[in-house]
Amino acid sequence: MTVENAARVRAKKATTVKYSVPAFEHGLDLLELLLASPVSLSQTAIANQTGRPISSVFRLLNCLEQRRYVQRDVDTGNYGPTMRLYQLAQACPAHQRFRDLAMAPMQDLARKVGESCHLSIREGNQLRVVYNQPSPHMHSLNVSENATYSLVRTTAGKLLLAHLPSDRRERLLESLPEFREYSSREQETLRADLEELGLKKITAVPSQVTPGVLDVDLLLENAWLGDHAVLAVPCIQKYSKSEQKTNLLPTIEAAAEHIVAALKEA
Repeated sequence: MTVENAARVRAKKATTVKYSVPAFEHGLDLLELLLASPVSLSQTAIANQTGRPISSVFRLLNCLEQRRYVQRDVDTGNYGPTMRLYQLAQACPAHQRFRDLAMAPMQDLARKVGESCHLSIREGNQLRVVYNQPSPHMHSLNVSENATYSLVRTTAGKLLLAHLPSDRRERLLESLPEFREYSSREQETLRADLEELGLKKITAVPSQVTPGVLDVDLLLENAWLGDHAVLAVPCIQKYSKSEQKTNLLPTIEAAAEHIVAALKEA
């Protein structure tokens, strides 16, 4: 939802609300804007996009910075959300509900393929693991819940980037320090890879992070608070191409369908 659309929705609701708290509503507008933005924003940009006077924006930012909900970049002076906001989200029922709904299909998937599996989301400019289901077997790969990884150096991160609208993806790429460190040729190669990956919902490729591991990642569309998530299964490379096609990938796809169906019914 764009800022303009959000403003219209709030205006419509305001006609039926007997009491309002303008200062609190303005603070929520600001937080929603910062959370939705792929890059940090200046006071002027925030004022322009929220329609608030810059003096009001300054006071709100100062309050939120003192409470550690936003932070100011010392180099640019721009503002972005802190992990304190995400810690609040970890405790909210929506996050726990997401885990609860995904748990049974992921436990079944781990049992059937003999590998761990995990769910990841894009959180700002990084990839975050929000749930990991260990394998029932002793020898398997696991990732820690709440661990964060690079968007451009992980298969799951690339899959999420690839399915962003092209303009949002480009703005996000330009904001990533890892991307800016790439040469021009490497940047163009990544852009081409993302365009190709945007045509796929599932991919199975050797891991760039862990040698000898096959990364299988499947996009779950609009699964996490209106955004995409990724169901990932890191496998020790023991599956032939034929076994991947006839057994591994269909099993993962079936688990993803069960997760999506559970989310729709919730």
